[in-house]
Amino acid sequence: MVWRGGWVETARTALLFALPLALAALLGAQALDADYVVLREKARRDTARVADAFSGAAVNEVTELAAFANLKVEKAWGDAYPDAALWRVIYSYDLGLLVLKRQGDRVVFPPEDPLAMPKMWEDKLRALTAIADLLREGDFVNGWFPNIAGEYYFECRRTGAAPERAENCIALASAQIFPTLFGVLDEFAAVTPGWAFRLRDPFDRIVWSKGAGETFEAFTQSGALHGWVVELSGAPAPKRGALGRLALAAPLALVWLLLVFLARRAQEAQARESAARMTLLTQLSHDLRTPLANLKLYAELIRRKGDGPELSRYCAVLSDEIDRLDALAGATLSQGAAPVAYALGTADPGALAREIVARYQSLLASSNCVCAVTSAVAGARRFAIPAFERILINLVDNARKYAPGPIEVTVGESGGLLVLTVRDHGGGQAVAGEKLAAPQRSHGVGLSIVRELARANGGGFALSAAHPGVLARATLRMDVS
Repeated sequence: MVWRGGWVETARTALLFALPLALAALLGAQALDADYVVLREKARRDTARVADAFSGAAVNEVTELAAFANLKVEKAWGDAYPDAALWRVIYSYDLGLLVLKRQGDRVVFPPEDPLAMPKMWEDKLRALTAIADLLREGDFVNGWFPNIAGEYYFECRRTGAAPERAENCIALASAQIFPTLFGVLDEFAAVTPGWAFRLRDPFDRIVWSKGAGETFEAFTQSGALHGWVVELSGAPAPKRGALGRLALAAPLALVWLLLVFLARRAQEAQARESAARMTLLTQLSHDLRTPLANLKLYAELIRRKGDGPELSRYCAVLSDEIDRLDALAGATLSQGAAPVAYALGTADPGALAREIVARYQSLLASSNCVCAVTSAVAGARRFAIPAFERILINLVDNARKYAPGPIEVTVGESGGLLVLTVRDHGGGQAVAGEKLAAPQRSHGVGLSIVRELARANGGGFALSAAHPGVLARATLRMDVS
């Protein structure tokens, strides 16, 4: 196998080893703990079976109570004096039964006479009327609505079409339902030992409970208990055996150890590759600098031997070649140089920045760049002078190459850090993002060096849009003592 180094290759290799180990772990877990899935499914089925039986008993009881009330209402409505008969039925429920009958747009019961209708009915009838208004032909709807005196279970049905439609609604107070319902549920709990039950109404209130449990499983209801929730506890929770857990844990531990081992090998290979590259780059730089020195010498000799136009042209060509080779050597060294934490020295950072910019004034002028330096630091400071020089040269040179024009250099200090900012007037945020995101391109090398140098010397580096242009901000640690 060829070890190429890097986390991607390490993770890929570790995954190749992990797959068969994970498969072996799964097979071992199933062989040693095969009954776990069976027990879990059995517990689920048992809980669902008990919940269905419990729900069926509760729903049937509420449905029967409502059907009995409907039967009484319809029988009374067929009486020779329906209003009086209906009031007798309602008072037999201690006013816990509401009745709404409409024919077309006319309410036929209760009568509109306020003296004939109990005042406590008003808000409840408004709720029933609002429900009836939503019905369409053939609709049947049931459910619960809250009231200050407790919940009400309602049933509404519409028959016929306008203008002959008929709407019949009843609502039973919880006081008329709960005693009978809870008696049925108590009987059910008595014949289902080992289970704990809770019944929540649609408003998240526990209205009935029996038994104690730790973990409850919830089942949402429908039909006459639409919106209610039945909660059960009692099914034994299946557990994995210790051998099954060990069969799963052991391969994971082996994979982790393998990942650490492969990562170590990848890092060592990368370190060896980096050392070899640094050696090669150092030798290459040395070999490039020797012909550069020779070319400079001959260019100077030619210039001294005569001042004819041909000789001047030759000198210009030689100068261009020297500059190009020098730039190649500098770029080669920059790409291979590792960040260095330099020793601190004492200097005036503002004066140092002006000196560096003046040194490159001719190069800047050749690119139509004008560089201005301002400093808010008065006097000398202790900081990493070589790192400051390299950062400033890279930032100014980057602005010269890719955003020729005005360049503003500012030196300041903040919180024990020396702050160096360089602003160009070029392409704005898109350029900034491109410079920072693409260090493999020529214009990203300098910024990558700046970032690593700043971090190695106790600071940081950031790019931001300046509208127009880009603002580069680098910081270095200072010795404030």
